[in-house]
Amino acid sequence: MCIFYSLSKLLPLLFMKIVLCVAACNNVEYEINGDCCPMCDQVHKHCDEYTSTTCDSCLVRTYTDAPNGFTECLPCSVCDPSDGLRVKQICTLISDTVCEPLPGYYCIDLLSNCKRAMKHSTCSPGQYINQTGTEFRDTVCDYCPAGSYSNGTFCKLHTK
Repeated sequence: MCIFYSLSKLLPLLFMKIVLCVAACNNVEYEINGDCCPMCDQVHKHCDEYTSTTCDSCLVRTYTDAPNGFTECLPCSVCDPSDGLRVKQICTLISDTVCEPLPGYYCIDLLSNCKRAMKHSTCSPGQYINQTGTEFRDTVCDYCPAGSYSNGTFCKLHTK
C-alpha cells in the first residue's frame, strides 16, 4: 500500500512516497494495482486479494531468463546472415539466442550478444597483414618497408 502526499509537500516527501511504494513488495514479487503478486516466467493472470498469480510457460521463439511480472515473454534474437551473423547457441525457454560473426567477419555491436558484424578488411597492395582479424576485431594492415612489396598478405623483398 502506498501513502500519497499532496504535490505541495517538499521533494524529500515525494521521494519517500516512491521508496515506500517500491519497498512494499519483496524481491520475488511485483506490484500491480496495489497488490504484491508472486513473479513467474509469464503471467497469465495477475493476482488479486483472493487468488495468486496464474503463470504460463513461454511460447516457441520466446524466453525469459528471470521470473518477473510480464504478461509476455521476450522474443528470441535472430542471427541474420545479412548482418554478418550466425547462431552460436539456440534460444531456449530460459535463454536468448547467442549470435556470433560469420567466418571472415568481426562483431561491431557487442552488448551481451553480437547484434551486427562486418567483413574483415583486406590489405591493399603494398600492405601486409600485421594482425589477423578475429571475431572481435578487424584485420590490422601496415605498409611494407622500403625495398619490398606485397599483394596484400605479406611482404617480399624485391629481387635484383
